[in-house]
Amino acid sequence: MPFPDDPDDDAGFIPPLPQDDRLWRHPSEVDGPRSLTSARKRRFSRPGLTAFILLLVIAVGTGIAAFGTFHSGDVTRDGTAVASGPASHDLSDDALATLSPAVVQITIDGPTVVTMTTGLIIRADGHVITASDPLHDARSITVTLFDGRSFNATVVGTDPSDDIGVIDIEASGLTTPVVGDLSSIEQGETVYVIGHTETDRRSWVASAVFQSPGMRFDTTDGTSLHDMIASTLETRPPTPSAVLCTRSGAVIGLFTSRTSASSRMDAMNSAPSTLSLPTAHTEFANSIAWATHVADDIIATGVVRRAWLGIISTDAADGGALIQSVSAKSPAANAGLASGDRITALEKRPIRNSSDLVVALRYFKTNDSVTIELHREGSAISTTAKLTDRK
Repeated sequence: MPFPDDPDDDAGFIPPLPQDDRLWRHPSEVDGPRSLTSARKRRFSRPGLTAFILLLVIAVGTGIAAFGTFHSGDVTRDGTAVASGPASHDLSDDALATLSPAVVQITIDGPTVVTMTTGLIIRADGHVITASDPLHDARSITVTLFDGRSFNATVVGTDPSDDIGVIDIEASGLTTPVVGDLSSIEQGETVYVIGHTETDRRSWVASAVFQSPGMRFDTTDGTSLHDMIASTLETRPPTPSAVLCTRSGAVIGLFTSRTSASSRMDAMNSAPSTLSLPTAHTEFANSIAWATHVADDIIATGVVRRAWLGIISTDAADGGALIQSVSAKSPAANAGLASGDRITALEKRPIRNSSDLVVALRYFKTNDSVTIELHREGSAISTTAKLTDRK
């Protein structure tokens, strides 16, 4: 007796199709032991297989499109294929192509911490400049190029008085940057900061407002950096040092790693500028001309040779460098200079303050004789000093 819910008892009963018209048959209807294999073959008939392949192609295509959209979204959000940062779209492809290969990522394994900074290739044979302070007591240094290659680096020499260091990697045929003309840049002009982040080989780019060259940067440790380029930034560089360039990608400076908000404010207060932005801060950079001059000296001799006059001076109220003290047996002592003298010119170059005197002496060598113009007790006099080595 059949169950009450047996389908065969329904009023709408439809007899089964013939065997040849069905996709599935009961094993009892099949001759021989073909049940599993035959069922699978029948299940994937040609129309069904075609539909399955079509669905698979659509799914794969959709996945690829989604990945492409996600990837392109990253590039749009974070920058371009070769640059990231808030101003990555402001520089042209030509400018980035010229500069990016010359800006390198430097990883410094120090005594207590690993530091990431930025460097600039200055010679095709592997010489790189960067800030000197992060290199202090480095246990190992790794330079990563724009193309992803990494090299161990050695320190060639440093100039702590200017925070400039030179390292070297075993490479050749490297890209060097185009050097810009600092004198052609006007106050208020937009310039650009190029650096690296810790996790991205692309160049990090931010815009800045050019303030003034020839600035003195007094740090909290009592030292001073002279003839610096001051620029106002809204975004702080991600590494201790970075490169300053023009819109065309020409390099004009190398940022110092030394920072001090109070000394920066003092320096900016002395500059006749109203261009500072309310939310911005000021960064200072050595000019590329001076940085490469120091590097050339270090590469040639291992140290920086500085001509020495032998005085300590301060800014004079009436203009010039006011001598506070004179070292015994120094070139200044031999030339008859004395405390209280006010130096106003060196080799016809006007000296407006003590920083001007430091900068003027930079470009002289040991044993050079220089004419010094000064005021002593209201009288203008001149004398000649023969410079010696700073040491």
